[in-house]
Amino acid sequence: KILAIIRHQPYRGGFEPAQDFPHHVTPKIVQGSIPKDLVGTLAINSAGRIRVGGRMLGHWFDGDGYMVTLSFDGKSNEARAFGRYVGTDRFKAQEEHDRNKNTTDDVNYEPPLAFSGAWTKAGTGKWYENIGKIPQSPANTAVMWLPPIDPSSHPRLFALCEGGHPIEVDPITLKVIGEERPFTSSPSALSVERMASFFSAHFSHDPQTQHIYNHGYVLDPISSASSINLMKLSPEGYLLQQQKSEIPYNTFIHDATISQNLYLYFVCPYVIPASVLDMAPFLIGREAMGKTMTWKGGPNSDENGTPLKSYLHAHSKDDLNLKWSIEMPDPTSVYHIVDAFEEQSTSGISDEMHLKVRIAELNSDPASDRKRLEEQFANQYAVPSGERIHAKLKEYTFLLDEGSGEGELISSKELYSSACEYPITNQIGRDRRLRHTWINALYDKSCNWFDAVQKVDMVDAALSSPMTSFGPGTYCGPPLFIPKECLMAATSNGEDEGYIVVVLYRSERH
Repeated sequence: KILAIIRHQPYRGGFEPAQDFPHHVTPKIVQGSIPKDLVGTLAINSAGRIRVGGRMLGHWFDGDGYMVTLSFDGKSNEARAFGRYVGTDRFKAQEEHDRNKNTTDDVNYEPPLAFSGAWTKAGTGKWYENIGKIPQSPANTAVMWLPPIDPSSHPRLFALCEGGHPIEVDPITLKVIGEERPFTSSPSALSVERMASFFSAHFSHDPQTQHIYNHGYVLDPISSASSINLMKLSPEGYLLQQQKSEIPYNTFIHDATISQNLYLYFVCPYVIPASVLDMAPFLIGREAMGKTMTWKGGPNSDENGTPLKSYLHAHSKDDLNLKWSIEMPDPTSVYHIVDAFEEQSTSGISDEMHLKVRIAELNSDPASDRKRLEEQFANQYAVPSGERIHAKLKEYTFLLDEGSGEGELISSKELYSSACEYPITNQIGRDRRLRHTWINALYDKSCNWFDAVQKVDMVDAALSSPMTSFGPGTYCGPPLFIPKECLMAATSNGEDEGYIVVVLYRSERH
């Protein structure tokens, strides 16, 4: 059955369960050569499986984390690769369950699940198997490198997921080191402080100060107010500051970014029930927590009543306090932010500035699109041909008044009309406005998954590069930018001087 589904849309084979590498491998270079100044290791993390046997997990974001390291040595023109599942408690519990039951990866057998996820119920999904079950982190979204504690040891590598705490793995073997735990303040501090929330997968690194900024979902069933936690970490990963901040309703904040002085994010009305009554289906095991989320942003919202607004929140990078909460005139549905930049206002008033924020926003009707997008994420094998939801690049300009503390949206415009997602930039410099982003794109418009990458000129879209595709039946993961400033041999600082790395899935060879 699954093979027939994959043959109908070959990209779906890329969602099939990955396998642990038995050992490090040396890939064959089939075209060109590795640049001589490209020396180092790249780590990638994503969902390695979204089904266990024939049992589908409830959402792409619930898939078990799988990490891959790619080590480049341009001097010898060699590369090494290794990959394995992140050994989370939930993954180990499922592996132990399957060994005890002597099961295999048989697509005709639906084994009970030994864990629950944010969108996935444990066991066989019966309500009595899920009463009181707390979703466990799959550690499946991103990675973060930190300097070594001991200068003679390797850098530290962490697997991240917004629904949990960082998990440290050995950068050579990719085996988990210790337990999932929050970052803390420095052990040398008078009193050690722990993070008061989860740690989102999309952190921001300030190239000027080397500080790390992030946010996290706050689990607080007692408080009637919804909030997130803002955090500033030292370059070594020690907690320097944290600040809880109220948000208008209970929701996940997936992505954020920094400008010269601000940490900012969009609050979108894809809402987690806040009251015990509304959470009852989850609490009594009838529904997974993620399945209780609803879009409440407009005429196509899941429920009747007054639609909720979207907001931009902008915090000071110095003390993490909220400086501006700006109501958007129309619902905004966004997963990924490109960048943000502050400019002096053209009015000449010293207290006024323009904040320009560029995002990958879902298409024109975000209410219906968001519901349909989440349905697609719930089963990547079942997205009808030609109906996958994508995003478009858009820029919002806000007027911020430091004196009065007031702010407003003054303009918005589409930067690039073609379907795209997963924008990446050269994040080395924040002292000037970036011009370029690299995106996943659709070369074959009939494809249901991205098959190309493209360099987009966000000032003049007509100057964007042609799409680069990789042949029929080949599909792309998100592009990754390695700036030359990070390489020992680098002497230049051009915004687009670096290397794009893309992981491909060749469906004909699987």
